[in-house]
Amino acid sequence: MSNSDIAHWDLVHQKTYKGTESHSKYAEEKEVLFPRNSLVVDLGAGTGADALYFARKGHKVILLDISNYALEKAKERAVKEGLQENIFTQQTDFGLDELPIKSDSADVVYSRISLHYFESNHTMKLFRDIYRILKIGGVAYLTFKSPKDHVEMEYLRKRASEFEKNVFIENGQLRSRFTVEQLNSILEKAGINDFSVNEYIEDLFDISGNLLGKLYLNEVVIRKFG
Repeated sequence: MSNSDIAHWDLVHQKTYKGTESHSKYAEEKEVLFPRNSLVVDLGAGTGADALYFARKGHKVILLDISNYALEKAKERAVKEGLQENIFTQQTDFGLDELPIKSDSADVVYSRISLHYFESNHTMKLFRDIYRILKIGGVAYLTFKSPKDHVEMEYLRKRASEFEKNVFIENGQLRSRFTVEQLNSILEKAGINDFSVNEYIEDLFDISGNLLGKLYLNEVVIRKFG
C-alpha cells in the first residue's frame, strides 16, 4: 500500500470533511433496488455518507477505502447514529490489493465515482474482482466520470499527460474518463457477460436542496446469474 497515496487521500478528506455530508441522489435511487437486509460492499466509501444511508435502511455495509482518516470519520458517524452494528470498515488500496471480501458473499457492490483512477487493464482486473465477490443473484452499481464533461476534458488535455486513450496523468495520479464503448470493451475482456453500461447525469445539491451542478457519468451495472 502506497504511503504517498494514503497521505494524499487523508489530506483530501481532512480538507473537505464537515460531518454534515448527506447521501447522494444516486444512492437513494439505487437503494430501492437492493434486496432487503443486503450485505453491501461500498468501494471508495470515503467518510461514509452513502454507506450510512444504506445502514439506516437496514443493510449491513462494508466500507473499503484507502484513507484511514475517512474510515475513522465514517465509524464516528455510525456510532453517533447508533448504526455501528451495521458498519464495517477496512483500509484497501484498489490499485494494489485484491478486494478483501470472500468470493460469492456480497448482495450488492456499490461505488460512486471512486474507481476512475486506473488504466484499462487494471480496471478490467477490478471488474473481475467485483464479479468474484458478488453472490449468485448479486448486482454491482458503479459510476465513473465520463468524457462528456467537456470542460473537464479540455482541462485534462491541457494540463495532464495522456497515458492511454482517455486516461490522463495529473500530478502523478491517473484519471480515467472512459467512454461507454471503452467500458463495454473492458467488461467483455474481463469475461463478464451480464452487464450494461449507460450514460448517467447526476444532479448535485447542497444541504438546502439547491442545485449546484451536474456530474456527467457512465454507469456500469454487473449482474451475477451463475
